Amino acid sequence: MPNRGDPQLREERAREFGERVRALRKSAGMTQEQLADVTGLSRNQVQNIELSRNNARDESGKLSPGVGNPRFDTIWALAEALGVQAEDLVRRDEKAT
Repeated sequence: MPNRGDPQLREERAREFGERVRALRKSAGMTQEQLADVTGLSRNQVQNIELSRNNARDESGKLSPGVGNPRFDTIWALAEALGVQAEDLVRRDEKAT
C-alpha cells in the first residue's frame, strides 16, 4: 500500500481529482462561475480545485500555495452540481490501481 504521506502521491491524486472536476464541468456545459454559483463556492475555489492547488499562507502571512485538499462537503456539493456520485469524483483512474 502506498504511503499516504508521500507528497508525490498527494499531488497526483489532487491533479486527478481536479482534472475529473474540470472534465465533468465542461461536459455539463458549465463555466467555472456557473459551477461556483450552483455549489456556493467561489470561482477562485473552483479554479483552485481544477488546478489542484490551494492559496494557503505561511506563518508570516505570505502566500504559500500547496496541493489542493477539498473538504468533504465541497466534494459532495461538486458531485451534486455535476450530477455524479461523490465516489465518481474521488475514484482512482484504472491505470493507477
